[in-house]
Amino acid sequence: MQCLECDESLDCLDNRHLLRCCGLTLQEYALRHQLPLDVVVHGDLLGHPDPIAGYSPPLRHLSETARAVLRAVNWAGLLQRDDGFVLLPGEVKRLDLLFWDLQWLREYGFKFRQEYRYSESSHRVVARNLLKAPAIHLEPSLESRLSPVPPPDFVFCLAVIVAHIGELQAGYLFMQFSRRSDGQTLALELARRGIEVEELDAADHPQGILLRTATRPDTQRLMALIDSYLKEMPGALERFQQQTPEVTVSKELVFDSAHFITDHPAKCANLHGGRYLLHVKVRGRIDPVTGCVVDYGYLKRVANRQIVERFDHHNLNYAASELSWRSSTEMLCVYIWERLIGYLPGLVELELYETPQSWCTYRGPDLERFQASGSDSLLTHFTDKSLGRSPLRSLVTETPAMLREVVKA
Repeated sequence: MQCLECDESLDCLDNRHLLRCCGLTLQEYALRHQLPLDVVVHGDLLGHPDPIAGYSPPLRHLSETARAVLRAVNWAGLLQRDDGFVLLPGEVKRLDLLFWDLQWLREYGFKFRQEYRYSESSHRVVARNLLKAPAIHLEPSLESRLSPVPPPDFVFCLAVIVAHIGELQAGYLFMQFSRRSDGQTLALELARRGIEVEELDAADHPQGILLRTATRPDTQRLMALIDSYLKEMPGALERFQQQTPEVTVSKELVFDSAHFITDHPAKCANLHGGRYLLHVKVRGRIDPVTGCVVDYGYLKRVANRQIVERFDHHNLNYAASELSWRSSTEMLCVYIWERLIGYLPGLVELELYETPQSWCTYRGPDLERFQASGSDSLLTHFTDKSLGRSPLRSLVTETPAMLREVVKA
């Protein structure tokens, strides 16, 4: 096999040669030259054994930075256990950040591995990039309650967490944690520093938690707090500042609902039903790490939980008090917008079809404006506390003698 970087003829192309030759890993080499890993990876490298005996034990005296990095990736839910090892996976686009982790985590005995296997589901050779250490070497450090050493600096830990799992959408920072307690601890520490976050009902793990900065100024304060640390981490600050193209992504969802229109002069006053088709459109910059504006899986999960599960096979008038009077497509769009904007700050348009020939398009306020103005008064008429307090109501409750007094007055 000939190396396309240095033209050297080799029996087996591997990371040892490539890192010396051009600084690339085998997977990066394959991507650069548009080659499937099936062609590049030698059969001897598939499922290559990785004995625990080949790993060094952790240092006796660990640095503050190493402890902070380990704690942060653990809080972020990135550490995995597999066959006697603790794994920290990384994406091929962010290998330099994984190597930044390695410069500190090697104090615990971590090593970088790019492992290859044949995937029967995708019928091709796939690679995964990992930092690995024997689990037995890390047990004392992962259980901080048993350690007399004070916990590492919170702000630095926060920077590492944001660098690894933070996602920015329309000026709001999102962070997802697989363990609720870790996210709640982080939220408490941020509140002590005057930075508020909100918990969203959209975590993709049953024991997890999804946090979003409460306001854009909260995002700005948080990023200013960790800015100097992010600058030290390859690609971390650039991810949030890089100017990338803006695009609009859409998700189509379907739900079957019945409804009636109160006081309607025609047949719509009768209970009737149909299939609603909803298009949710989100606009924003392409995240240079994910390559997406927003993950379609997240978008679908949010819309299903907030909208579809509430309305599918239900009567719209009784499924939401805001729609009890008017469950028109227009009112429904306003209601849906207000349910989604906190989860999708980049939301720019809703398109709702009641029939293939009848639909509504709506562009509502952004999250900042919605937070300032609150729910639209169209939706709150029957829940407004002032309803029923008009003095004219006495005209239908008082006796005729009392009514005459009212008229004289």
